Amino acid sequence: MRPPSPKQIMTTENSDASAGTEDRQAARPPRFTPSLAIDATGLMFWPAGKGLAGIPRVESFLVNAALADPDPDVEVVAFRPGEGRFRPLAPFEQDHVAAGEISPHRVKGWPGRRAALSRAFEAVRQRPWDKRDADRHLARTVTNGGMGIAWRATRLLIRAYRLYERARIRFGLREAPAQPAETEPDLVLISHHILTQEDRFAVSGGAGKVAFLCHDIIPALRPDLLGSNTGERRFGSDLEQLVRAGAPAFCASDEVGATLTEYMRKAGIGAPVVYRFPMPSILHETASRIGATSRIEAGEPFVFYCSTIEVRKNHILLARIWQQAREEGVKLPRLVCAGRWGWMIEPLRAFLKAHPELLQSVTFTGLVSDEQLIGYYRSATFGVFPSHIEGWGYGASECLDFGVPVIVSTAPSLIEASGGLMPAIDSEDQAGWYAAIRRMAEDHAWRASLAERIAQNHRPTPAAASWSAIKAGLKESASRRS
Repeated sequence: MRPPSPKQIMTTENSDASAGTEDRQAARPPRFTPSLAIDATGLMFWPAGKGLAGIPRVESFLVNAALADPDPDVEVVAFRPGEGRFRPLAPFEQDHVAAGEISPHRVKGWPGRRAALSRAFEAVRQRPWDKRDADRHLARTVTNGGMGIAWRATRLLIRAYRLYERARIRFGLREAPAQPAETEPDLVLISHHILTQEDRFAVSGGAGKVAFLCHDIIPALRPDLLGSNTGERRFGSDLEQLVRAGAPAFCASDEVGATLTEYMRKAGIGAPVVYRFPMPSILHETASRIGATSRIEAGEPFVFYCSTIEVRKNHILLARIWQQAREEGVKLPRLVCAGRWGWMIEPLRAFLKAHPELLQSVTFTGLVSDEQLIGYYRSATFGVFPSHIEGWGYGASECLDFGVPVIVSTAPSLIEASGGLMPAIDSEDQAGWYAAIRRMAEDHAWRASLAERIAQNHRPTPAAASWSAIKAGLKESASRRS
């Protein structure tokens, strides 16, 4: 039986909350309220203040939605490998990941070095057998996130105190502390970092009950388009382990949910519990707050592609098209590619090196700030997104959020992300892309009709709606598994 959708769950909860008087509420049996946690481990590895894109942007939205939520049953945590468990964020960690307001009850101020050191020593006394990772983290809580000389000295001090406490236990000078019963969240929504890095214990069942945000399953389906690190190679087996353990999947697109279900069927595993949530229009919401959503004129027309530069994103197709146009004497608008340089891009670099004149009409900006990105979307003539395979395709849906027509590939998730409203062409069809790009650049009436189609049929998705759907799904899943 398929579980109810988050929308259905929210409707039920809202009607429960508003139905009747206090007497009628008192007559109901008490309802179990599960405690939920959002894992911020991945964001802790992302440099503070740097522009976020793709998966980190979505995870930042989740973490900050949880930090701002006044619900006391919602927590933000990070995985501690040395302890094999998720722990609430320390003050410096909250500062690192916070992009907005933090709910007052969740704010953890730094108590000062002396009080923080006293608490660190108490933690050592309670858990003397913890490993060096715990010492490093405790030292950062004492120095409020510092990583300089003071942190190194504090780490050595805590380590020395830990060895001293262990020696006292071994020589019978004190009893080994009884491990206190610890309250853990009923369900943790783990970060992508947990799935693709070395914290395998977190998905092995040893760290409690977990759910996962299934951005895509590209590492399992198309390993030829990705790097070959250990986490990516075991991605499929980790997903299988999670689904076997009953972990629900939260997917932004119907396509990813269906693909995940089919992947598990072929692996001989029962269908996963899948919750579909609407992808939030995070950048547009930022633009709305600063009053920067209307169109602005660019100094010169340009075509925009926002994506990490990697083989899967198919930038080389665009490079070949712009070179073809140069050779044929066709004037295309400048191509602007925003995003950091990624992996498996040697063919693209070789093509650019062989055609240096191409950089006169193609610009690679590198990673840009949100303010710069908003400016690009507001002034782009049109967008392109020729990726071979996607879980969603943020750059495509963001074009629609800002009213910008975009040509996408026929990857099903990209068609879904653009609402089926935009022209779609096979990612290998260079001739088709060339023709569509030329038409979009030259046929003003067609471009205007696509912009009108967006205005009539597309609305940006509020972040609050996405968070409500995810939170409702987590609550329902935690209640079912308890």
